[in-house]
Amino acid sequence: MIDNNIFSGLSSESKKIFSLILHIRASTKGTLSEISDIKLTSLNRMMQPLEEMELLVKAETGESTGGRKPVLYDVNPSGYYIIGIDISRTYTQIVLTNLKMKPIKKFRFDMNKESTPKLVLSKILSWIKDVNSKLKKENGTIIGVGIGTVGPIDKKRGLILNPENFLAPGWENIPLKSIFEKRLGVPVEVDNGANAAVLAETNFGIAKGIKNVIYINCGIGIRMGIIASGLFVRNINDAEDAFAHMVVDANGMKCSCGNKGCIEAYSSIYSLVERFKNLNKKTDSEIIQDEITYVEICKAAERMETPAVDVITYAAKFMGEGLANLIKLLNPGIVILSGPLIINSQLFYDLCTDIAYKKSHLQKDGRVIFNRGGQFNEIAIAIGASAMVLEKFLGNEL
Repeated sequence: MIDNNIFSGLSSESKKIFSLILHIRASTKGTLSEISDIKLTSLNRMMQPLEEMELLVKAETGESTGGRKPVLYDVNPSGYYIIGIDISRTYTQIVLTNLKMKPIKKFRFDMNKESTPKLVLSKILSWIKDVNSKLKKENGTIIGVGIGTVGPIDKKRGLILNPENFLAPGWENIPLKSIFEKRLGVPVEVDNGANAAVLAETNFGIAKGIKNVIYINCGIGIRMGIIASGLFVRNINDAEDAFAHMVVDANGMKCSCGNKGCIEAYSSIYSLVERFKNLNKKTDSEIIQDEITYVEICKAAERMETPAVDVITYAAKFMGEGLANLIKLLNPGIVILSGPLIINSQLFYDLCTDIAYKKSHLQKDGRVIFNRGGQFNEIAIAIGASAMVLEKFLGNEL
């Protein structure tokens, strides 16, 4: 295990000050003193190593209240960088971020039947090597790598265990953490992708300042991350598909988990495509059923082609009912829906959120906000993967 993070030599007080600026805003020393309840003399001592390491920089000057304009301190937007990786079943996304979680460079590729672990990891490492060599010329340093991936995982050891529905074979017991630490020589954090995404949106995105946040990624599977009162709500065995296997029809369709009537049996990309094939053997749709993809179904539904609209509507109904149950149980301030199905189908999003409002008796009264895509949209998991590295460095509980 590698533990050579740049924050390791800093005191907990210095980390606290850095964390305050990171999560709130650029601030004067006077403001920081008030927020943290730390005397200016002590604050100067705590900030000194942060300034010497150039983790904090003088960003600009604030408004004067008479006399000299105060100096604002902010997280350095250059010099230190983190790699965030999102390994999903349909794509892989890599993002280079600065410490303010701003994406600097991005690389994305689709996953297909040839996307074995060996090929995918080779592509990722090759891109990182190229980026790292360019950063070094600019005196930039990659300080860590975060990976948000499909579960189930062993978070402590950084392993992908035995996920279902990858198009290529071989995605069992992949030691991501040890592979990347050995090749890159920096600390690596691994977590479920939905957990990474909800962290990104809560700490740096659209849900900032909201205590209870739900993030759901609708793709080949349905993945959920929850933050309640600032802390992750982790399921049994750290699974991210608990919502996917919420039963919405006791005598319903058989699910891959062996149960009947789970949300994933109706509302995932896989189930949506299968339903289209099975229920629309003969159709005047322009889509060729033998080669059908969820993107084509979504596009056909937007054109209001009847078979596709029926399938999307059916899937959205069960998703909406599940969301209503979840809202009643957890009382979130915001529910962010994202992932390939949400991105490609406005109809699915509109229908399932409308049903959720009605079934949970909220009547769109503002107590719960739905959001399509979040602030970070398709890069939320990758941004969150970077964020979890930084939060770990700062000693913040994940």
